[in-house]
Amino acid sequence: MDFALDISLQPPTAVLTANGELDIFTASDVATSLRDAQDQGCSHIVIDLAGVSFVDASALGVFARTRASLADGGGTMEFVAPSPQFLRLCSIIRLDDAFGLTGVS
Repeated sequence: MDFALDISLQPPTAVLTANGELDIFTASDVATSLRDAQDQGCSHIVIDLAGVSFVDASALGVFARTRASLADGGGTMEFVAPSPQFLRLCSIIRLDDAFGLTGVS
């Protein structure tokens, strides 16, 4: 599946919509988009995962670093439409609490 990334900036909010696989090959594109959003004054980032078919640890690392960066400045990050696989992976590596996904099904 081809990867597509769209980001809508309306500071202080950014909505990142990803489609396809979030993996080692696409994580740098996601990281760049998230940094750009922060640089443009977005302190609340919404990540829409409805079109994501796969997520690996490199993408989770990008999300974890972004969440930490946002939190340092009083910002927030939230996930929309996380797949059961995403939720399970976050639970296994214990990012579910940090990502606000505890109890989400």
